[in-house]
Amino acid sequence: MKKMNIIKALDDEVIFVDSLREEKNLAAMRSAYNSIVHCTGGRILVEVGGQQQVKVLPGQLLLIPAGKLVQPMLISTDIEASALLVSDRLLKSLLAKQITIWNKAMYMKEIYVVKNTGWIEGIQSFANSVFGSNENKPILSKDLTLAFLHTVLLLICDELMRHENMNPNDDDTTDRDKVIFSQFLELLANETQKRKQVSFYAEKLFITPKYLSTVCRKVSGKSPIRWITENVMEDCYAMLRNTNLSVKEISNQLGFPNSSFFSQYFREQAGFTPVEYRTRYKKNE
Repeated sequence: MKKMNIIKALDDEVIFVDSLREEKNLAAMRSAYNSIVHCTGGRILVEVGGQQQVKVLPGQLLLIPAGKLVQPMLISTDIEASALLVSDRLLKSLLAKQITIWNKAMYMKEIYVVKNTGWIEGIQSFANSVFGSNENKPILSKDLTLAFLHTVLLLICDELMRHENMNPNDDDTTDRDKVIFSQFLELLANETQKRKQVSFYAEKLFITPKYLSTVCRKVSGKSPIRWITENVMEDCYAMLRNTNLSVKEISNQLGFPNSSFFSQYFREQAGFTPVEYRTRYKKNE
C-alpha cells in the first residue's frame, strides 16, 4: 500500500495529500478546509451533510465545502485518490467575486461532483509538481503555488457554472445580496453553538432580521431558520458519529437548554432520537 504523504503549504492554509488509500483519511478531513478530492481509480461513496449520498468515479472530483460533514460509506479496495485542502479564508481570497459561484453550487444546489473533463486529467501531475516534497515544503514559489490554486479553483467554478442546476437566468440577486448571504454562511460556520435566533446573525451583519430573511430566500430559496437548522443538525450528526460524548454532553456543547430538548429537536429533524441514530451508525460501520 502506498504510504500517505501530507504536504502543508502557505502556513497550513493548504494541505496536499497524495494518497487516500485508507477510509479514515477521507473521514478526517478538517471542516475548516474546502476539500477537492481527485479520484483516479476505484470508486468512492460518501454521505454529505448527514443525508445526501454522493458517488465519485475515476476522473471525477469530489468537492466538500468547509463546514460540511462528510462520511465515507464505501471506499473500494482499489481506490486511487489524492486530496487538496484549501482553507476557507484562502479560497475566498482567491475566488474573490467568483465565491458566489462556489457558494451557490455547494450550499444551495448541492453539486459535489465535477465530472470528467479534459483539464482534470492533468491535475495530478501539476499538483505533484507544485507540492513535490522538499523538506515538507512546496518546490515552487509562493506566487506559483497561489497561481496554481487560483487556476484550479476557477476551472472548477467554470465547470460548476455549466451544470444544469446552475442556470444563470434564474439569478436576479444583487451583488450586495450575495455578499450578505456569503457572510451569513461564514458566521454560521464559525459559530460553535449555531442554534440562535435569526436576530443574532442579523445583528452581526448590521441588518434587520427581516432583511436577512429576504436575502436568504432571494439568494437560496430557503429561510435563515432553515439554514441554521441544517447547520445545527450537521454538528449533531458529526458529534454523534465521531465522538464518545454522551447525549447530555453533546447537548451542552451545542448550546441546548437540556438533553431532553436536544433529543426532541433532533427527532423532529432526523426522524429518530440521537441514541437511535448513533446505534444505527455504529451498526452500519
